[in-house]
Amino acid sequence: MSILARILKDRGVVTEQQIEEAIQRQVLYGGRLGTSLYELGMITEERLQDALCRANGLPAGSFDPREVEPAAVKLLSKALAERYKVCPYKVKGKTLQLLMVAPRDHEVLAKVGFRLGYIVKPMVVPEFRMLQLLEQHYGIDERWRYQDTWRERGAEVTALDPNVAGERLDAAASRDEIVDALLGACLRFFRRVLFFIVREPWLLGWKGAGGLPAGLVEGLKIPLDKPSVFQRVIRDKTVFLGRFGKDEDGLRLLKALGKKPTYRAALFPVVLKGRVVNLVYGDSGATGNVRAGLGELLVLVQRVPRAYARLIQKRVEEARKLAAAAPA
Repeated sequence: MSILARILKDRGVVTEQQIEEAIQRQVLYGGRLGTSLYELGMITEERLQDALCRANGLPAGSFDPREVEPAAVKLLSKALAERYKVCPYKVKGKTLQLLMVAPRDHEVLAKVGFRLGYIVKPMVVPEFRMLQLLEQHYGIDERWRYQDTWRERGAEVTALDPNVAGERLDAAASRDEIVDALLGACLRFFRRVLFFIVREPWLLGWKGAGGLPAGLVEGLKIPLDKPSVFQRVIRDKTVFLGRFGKDEDGLRLLKALGKKPTYRAALFPVVLKGRVVNLVYGDSGATGNVRAGLGELLVLVQRVPRAYARLIQKRVEEARKLAAAAPA
């Protein structure tokens, strides 16, 4: 169990069951444990802020996002703010107060201080608040795409034999390894593949494979609160194989991909505990039809929820062991 989780549990803010539920959400959507607890309504921002200060050995206290100084923001470039997930707060003499998700990252502190010529004083903020600050002050919109900010995104996906993909699913140690194994298998059946995360009321593009333009998938955000082919697949938990017809959101996606609507494409869901958590799109290029024989792939897709479940259980067991070993 992380220091944060231990603090919250020992102080009676959350229960062990709530922490386990937050771990499940963390595996599916990425981000930090505090983000999951907050989004599930299990903790207020004030209590989370206080616990983060304690977990990182910083003085207790909160910050006011309305007091972020424009002069301080101008000191740090958008590229560095986006790379390190940090936001300047205030300048006092030669000291820069820097809002951070990981305030004990001494490498980032040293690089920012050296680059700007300031003594950097770290201040911790919840991940969801940091992403709001980055959007507000730098125009960096990652509010719906929480991920482990201390890790680089995965490498390019290559086609995999379904048996090899299945082995990788069984051995996956992270959500991204699960995604890459599934996309690799899909490339044996499709020329282009898109992986979406279902976060009501949105369908969010996460990763693609098959020579797609850089940044295209990550920029996709499709509403699920109005009738569409995506809504039907998620509602009915069924596979779609055909033409998108006059579906407005479907046609918008095809246009972004440069695909003619007269050719067939495929959509299929990933269902965990009766709920669709991911959606996968596949096609055979701009002017190609998807073949009908997808049985082997759909059998493999059934192993993805089991891979998620194993990963969730592993994280929960690790948390329990750490909690049992830690001193009171």
